[in-house]
Parts: sequence; structure tokens; C-alpha cells
Amino acid sequence: DRVIAVDLHCGQIQGFFGPRVPVDNLAGGPVGVEHFATNVQLVNPCIVSPDAGGVYRAKKFRDRLDYNYDIDASVAMIIKQRRKAGVIAQMDLVGSVKDADVVILDDMIDSAGTLCKAAAQIKKYGARRVFAFASHGIFSGPANERIKDSALEQVVVINSIPLNEHTSKNPKIL
Repeated sequence: DRVIAVDLHCGQIQGFFGPRVPVDNLAGGPVGVEHFATNVQLVNPCIVSPDAGGVYRAKKFRDRLDYNYDIDASVAMIIKQRRKAGVIAQMDLVGSVKDADVVILDDMIDSAGTLCKAAAQIKKYGARRVFAFASHGIFSGPANERIKDSALEQVVVINSIPLNEHTSKNPKIL
């Protein structure tokens, strides 16, 4: 009768259901906004999208920080140059993260390879601290170890997917 989803990876999925099946795509972003606004003392915050497709999500996150908590944040984006599928040759940053507390915002974290590389690059560009927020924490394969060994201070996910035994013990993952 009705489909309710949380942060569909691709909004066009809503069109796959017939005209008599309403699809509600709930946003997980407000949970992240509340967490960072009330639990983390952000200094010169910058919301970073790890790809062009997530810029709208990053702007919405920034707007909610401003509107709900009067926190002024900037937005930046990472441009990935891929050598081939699954292999990133280069990451470039559009925007400034110098002396900023950065929140990398994505819809999901799978193996965390791109996320951890992005965090390292953002630190090289002069970020003060790097956090991440995603609606879906899949954390497959080496994700847990990558996050433990990364430049990330904290990785915050909503509970759309329960954390496994090992991931739930990672002090960086909330």
C-alpha cells in the first residue's frame, strides 16, 4: 500500500512504484544536525560532500544547522578522479576547509575506503578536525579497521542498519 524509506541512494527509485503506491523518502540528516549541534562544539564548521551528487544533501544539512541552531557553516565538495571502477586516482577539494571542523556527509558508508581517504585529504588541506555522518552504516569488510586507523574523530550513523558486534565496539563509531 505504501513504501517508507530512509535516504534512498537514488531518488528516482520512487518512480519504480506504481502511481497507486505512495513512496515516502525520509531524511536522516536532521538526526545528524541535532547530534553535531548539541554534542560537538564545532569551530568554523564546513559540511563536505564526497561527490557532486551529494551537494544538495550537504546544503540542506548546512541550512538546518543555521535555521535550527544558528550555526553558520560553509559547504565544500570532493571531486574524485577514478582510474577505473573502485580505484580512485586523485581527490580534489572545491572549497576551503582550512582551520575548520569538517563533517563529511553521505547517505551510506560501505567499506569506508573513500571516506577514510577523503578524511586524510581534508586534513592535508588544513582541517582542524574531521567527522562523518551517514544515514546507513553498512561497514562491510575492512571498514571497521579503516575507521579506527583514520583521521576521523567520529563517525555518526542512524540506526537504519544495526551495528555488528565488532563495529559497535569501535569508539569512533556512534
